[in-house]
Amino acid sequence: MPEHNTTRTINDVLFVLYLAFFVSLIFAFRAVTSISVALLLVTGIVKNRNQQKSFFNHNLKNPLLFFCALVFLLQFVSLLYTSDMEQGWKNIRLKSALVVIPLSLCCCDYLNETTRRKLLKWYCLALFCACLYAVFHALYRYSLTHNYSVLLYHPLVSIYSGHAVQFSILVFISLLHLFEALTKKTIVFSKYADLFLIAFFLVFLFLLSSKLVIAFFLVYFLYAMIRSFLFRSINAKFMIISFVSLTVFSLFIFSTQNRISNRFKEIVQTDFHFIKRERFNPGDYFNGLQFRLLQWEFVPGILNENKAWLVGVSPGDAQNYLNQKYISKNMYTGTVARGDKGFIGYNTHDQFLESLLETGVIGSLLFLIICWSFVKMIRERKKAELSFVTILLFVYSFSESVFETQYSLFLFLFFPLFFYLPKTKATR
Repeated sequence: MPEHNTTRTINDVLFVLYLAFFVSLIFAFRAVTSISVALLLVTGIVKNRNQQKSFFNHNLKNPLLFFCALVFLLQFVSLLYTSDMEQGWKNIRLKSALVVIPLSLCCCDYLNETTRRKLLKWYCLALFCACLYAVFHALYRYSLTHNYSVLLYHPLVSIYSGHAVQFSILVFISLLHLFEALTKKTIVFSKYADLFLIAFFLVFLFLLSSKLVIAFFLVYFLYAMIRSFLFRSINAKFMIISFVSLTVFSLFIFSTQNRISNRFKEIVQTDFHFIKRERFNPGDYFNGLQFRLLQWEFVPGILNENKAWLVGVSPGDAQNYLNQKYISKNMYTGTVARGDKGFIGYNTHDQFLESLLETGVIGSLLFLIICWSFVKMIRERKKAELSFVTILLFVYSFSESVFETQYSLFLFLFFPLFFYLPKTKATR
């Protein structure tokens, strides 16, 4: 087979594998997601060997890949002092994604502006289908229960990942791509189809009720409007209509009594004195902010008690120590009747704290260096899609332990590199 035909075939395979990754990520087919990433790595190496007669590519010279590899190696070191070897090995299997995901994207020069636009077009279409089905599923459940909660937050996407914030990030990425195309006067599908998708995803984003992602989108929207005004990249009439429409819609949501606005009001009205108690009652409710602030007391306390500030208590033992804290503080730990475990099994919901607890100052510094690698990528590219997606994921990592689940690892590591690559202009 001629070399150019082989290259085209390999590129077609990579395109299909990226689509498989997106579809599996959106619909939460976890096994397919892992398999597609592994195949992306293998196919990328074959592409390298075919085109450059080498297994290596210039994209591999990325600090993010290097520091992710160091974090992964640190998990093996933690086996030397863990008391739960089984959990330690489970942690290593999970965090192998720290190396595999960056390698799968950086191993070849497939990604560029052209391929990225093509892939994002299909990504938007797949996400639209998933959101539409989620709406129909939620409406069907509502018809049976007459409970409005099934139309919002986690229940809305319970048929997929069930995690509204993570799904909101996927929706935000689509909105960001469609808005950027609009401001640059490029078409993703067609003019009216793009506007319809923007409106649809915007409503769905508010239904998902993620405080972080909604706030982040509003910041991006303001930035996009100011940029469009300064560079006159959008018709002034359209810009005014868009701004007024979103403002009225947002004011209606936040000024009326509804479950979406209540989630924001709950945070604004946080009682900070409540978490200062020595002990709690099992019936006490903690909002998201209170629970995360509580972790800033628990983690240093655990590290002090175990004299483990340098290397942590190990990933294998970290959750057991947190569980003991929940029990000692008399927090809700589940009941037999309800069949739940309460706070037992809840991690720190903050990757910096999780790294500090598991692998000490060394691990937390490596995590911060990974975040610095993201900042370096943003400064090199200076592109809105990369900047806003990466900063959102960076902020998200301080409200969730993103290295502790496969799904969040894929989100955190895949999309910044996806919007960043190639490291230099690809030569084809």
